[in-house]
Amino acid sequence: MIMFRIADIKFKPLEREDLKLVHELENDFLGTYFSRGMPLTFKSMDEVVNEYEEDIKKGQRRRMVVLYKDDRAGIASIYENPGPMKRAGIGLYLKRDYWNSGIGKVATLGLLEMLFYFLSYERVEAWSASYNRRAHRTLEENGFILEGKLRKSLMVAGVYYDWYIFGLIRDEYMEKRDEILRKILKERYEEYINSMSIFSQ
Repeated sequence: MIMFRIADIKFKPLEREDLKLVHELENDFLGTYFSRGMPLTFKSMDEVVNEYEEDIKKGQRRRMVVLYKDDRAGIASIYENPGPMKRAGIGLYLKRDYWNSGIGKVATLGLLEMLFYFLSYERVEAWSASYNRRAHRTLEENGFILEGKLRKSLMVAGVYYDWYIFGLIRDEYMEKRDEILRKILKERYEEYINSMSIFSQ
């Protein structure tokens, strides 16, 4: 079941049969180094299954499979923040084959379209290690602003790094939405806009 589509990216809900992919990504040394600054997680399949069941029970993290031309390219996460404001965090794991391919920018844009355009969230944020410049570029091209840093709060291989927090407010996104869509989708822009036209009739 496909939940959402933008250009060649499709999102579908994470199902039990997708947990092998989660297990693979959670045990990829470089993948976890760049996504969480924790290059040695060694998560067993039982731990991955337990996390999946906890997510269902608590309902605070929703994970989706990111499909690129029907290949399972990675996992996207939406973290619900408790409180009166509609506020969420996002995260993205991609297989190494898809690094530096532009897929991360389109997938991030898809998450923003879901949260801001369809679900009217007020704020979306993302955290990134200070050395992950590829993630910073992806976030900034999608309109995120570097709002601050937790200095020397992340230690990897005996070295301390900063955690960066990026934020984006709905009004900011909606004001720049057309510009961001054109920049990231390029020749697929018109196709996407036409596919969304049913919602503005």
